[in-house]
Amino acid sequence: MSPRWTALSGTHIGSVHVREDLPLQDAHEVRVDEHSAVAVVADGHGHHVHFRSDVGARLAVRIAADLLADAAPHLTAVRGEEVLAGVGAALVERWTAEVLEHLRDHPVEPAVAARGALLPYGTTIVAMVATDDLLGVLQVGDGDAVVVGADGRAARPLPEDPALDGTRTTSLCQEDPLDALRVAVVDTGADDVALAYVCTDGFSAARVDPDGWWQQTGAELVAFTREHGVAWVAERLPGWLEEPARIGGDDTTLALLVRTDLPRWSSSDER
Repeated sequence: MSPRWTALSGTHIGSVHVREDLPLQDAHEVRVDEHSAVAVVADGHGHHVHFRSDVGARLAVRIAADLLADAAPHLTAVRGEEVLAGVGAALVERWTAEVLEHLRDHPVEPAVAARGALLPYGTTIVAMVATDDLLGVLQVGDGDAVVVGADGRAARPLPEDPALDGTRTTSLCQEDPLDALRVAVVDTGADDVALAYVCTDGFSAARVDPDGWWQQTGAELVAFTREHGVAWVAERLPGWLEEPARIGGDDTTLALLVRTDLPRWSSSDER
């Protein structure tokens, strides 16, 4: 059976990171098999206190992708949020263990370690997993998760995080990351979901319209996919991220899940 979803992603280093000789601190991973598709992005914190956040972000996306792929067969409308909460708990546990292992292999000064062993690796995480008829979403920290219907109408399925104030973000490195875990399950058939995307806040920060950019982005992604196809979108995605990374200055990452059976527009279709 061919998969119902495909996945693609891209990233671009921010102009501020280039100027200040900082590494790319975003990370991303997508996976597709015959049962599910997964898209994950993470945004390592840019502050000097989080000087290994690029490592933390890379660990987070790999672990989250593993866990969501394993959890996909158990995702149901009734138990979906429970399953995703379990993924969140396992992510925190495994990420913490791997960070501490990395710290043992690459020790820091005692004064740095005293501030908190996980602090240098601080990162956010935004992830999605799609099965035949359900889409699971989980998030810790800032960034965006958006689902888009075949008609181009977009929605944000997750509740707001009241701790986000535009300056600080919740994080996998905080004392109890599960306090900041948000999850949601979407019935993709009932909502006629054509695609969904997750992005780091570097993408939104450069948008002219701070409130409606995610809706416009969703509509454009559906239109491009229906008119030109997924391969065309995948080829151009890295270039689309270059401008916000340059203007906003922050690393910019976007990952998409797209229905493989999304009808293409013909030349006679009305837009």
